[in-house]
Amino acid sequence: MRTSFANPLLMNYRPLLSLWVLGLFVVSAHAQKLQITANHSDAKFILLNDYDDSDMQELGTGTIEYKLEKNSKNRIKITKPGYQPVIKEYNKDLKWDKDQRVSLDSRRVEIAAEPYDAEIFVDGRSIGTKGIYLVIEKDRFHTIEIKKSGYAPITKTYYNSPDRETPPFKDFFKLEDRQVRLEVLPADGNVTANGISVGRGNQDINVPLGECVTVTVNKDGYVEYTKVFCNKPDTDPEPPVREQAKLEDRLVKITTNPSDALVQINGKTVGTGSYDLKVPLNGSVEIRVLKDGYVRYAKTYFNQANMQEPPATDFIEMAVDEAYTSSVSSDLANVRITVPVNSAHSSEEAWRILSSIVTRYFDILETVDYNTGYLTTSWQVENFASSVIRTRVIVSSGGNSDQLAYAVKLISQEAFLDGQNSVTVKDDEKFEDWSRILKKYEGLVQEIQARLQ
Repeated sequence: MRTSFANPLLMNYRPLLSLWVLGLFVVSAHAQKLQITANHSDAKFILLNDYDDSDMQELGTGTIEYKLEKNSKNRIKITKPGYQPVIKEYNKDLKWDKDQRVSLDSRRVEIAAEPYDAEIFVDGRSIGTKGIYLVIEKDRFHTIEIKKSGYAPITKTYYNSPDRETPPFKDFFKLEDRQVRLEVLPADGNVTANGISVGRGNQDINVPLGECVTVTVNKDGYVEYTKVFCNKPDTDPEPPVREQAKLEDRLVKITTNPSDALVQINGKTVGTGSYDLKVPLNGSVEIRVLKDGYVRYAKTYFNQANMQEPPATDFIEMAVDEAYTSSVSSDLANVRITVPVNSAHSSEEAWRILSSIVTRYFDILETVDYNTGYLTTSWQVENFASSVIRTRVIVSSGGNSDQLAYAVKLISQEAFLDGQNSVTVKDDEKFEDWSRILKKYEGLVQEIQARLQ
């Protein structure tokens, strides 16, 4: 029978052999070499510091071979201008495929803005001020807006698509155009900027650097608001951030028929046939419309609380004046006319003829004095819709001492009715000489001339 004995020396080395094999495997794992390739041939590989991820060593460009380090996190940053960097960490305790591929797909734009307190919005969300990094994922887009109160905002959209413009590495925005927030009252006022309509109600008015913008606000029935805003830092004060455009004064567009009627304010003619009447806030304006042959028209427009507001337009149709149609124009009115008496008439006969003519036209004689040759009639009054006409005759001796003569004056006066106060024949201050004579008195002077000469 054969007996087998183990070699004691060999038995003593078996544990050591196992440890050596295990160590060989571990060493083999720690000694992995990787070939790392980026999708851009000019992308850089940078080994990062294990403690703070700062750049420690540049490893190469495009494709590198990298041996996993035993005492390192093996964190590598792959970077290229205009792209969001990618950081890869290769754990030394894991088995990696030898070929590693890394893709830089997200675009990155470094955005800076002035003024430095201007807000930077991305897709409507405030991100920061002064500067940000904008990352655009593949096949996506983002819209940024640079805003600051009092400035016209700047908006731009960046795309990360092959069919769109490539985003820049860096972009700088400077807010230079100013913006005025125009608050309009009434809220439906129409706003124009440099003659171009921009809408109704509140508006943001942009004022480009180095330019001026004329803003007007219009609404029927209101006086136009006009203001000029300039963005010329070297010469003019900066425009306000906000401006109230209040339409407060009212505007009445007046037209008349007849079209050549005179429009007067405070006795001064301001228009013929038409006039744009401005009625200030808390004020009132009275107008008068005049034309020979028509009833004078008077009206007061108010722009006051608790008063009827003025209309946007007013058409004034004038009525025919009966005083005008009942009279004739005459150069004999209010003029002292000397009438020589024919020598064939004695003074008594001439006075009788004169008196009889006057009394046929006037019922009442106020003063009669043959000796002085003086005669006055009482006022005869005619009332019309627009005025009161009063007429009288005054006769006095005239001529020289060698010939008998009488001076005859036919007085014709008019007082206008204002619809508020009555007029009596004794209101002398309200009457003015009238260049017309009522038809009933038209032949008086001519008859005296014909009978006495």
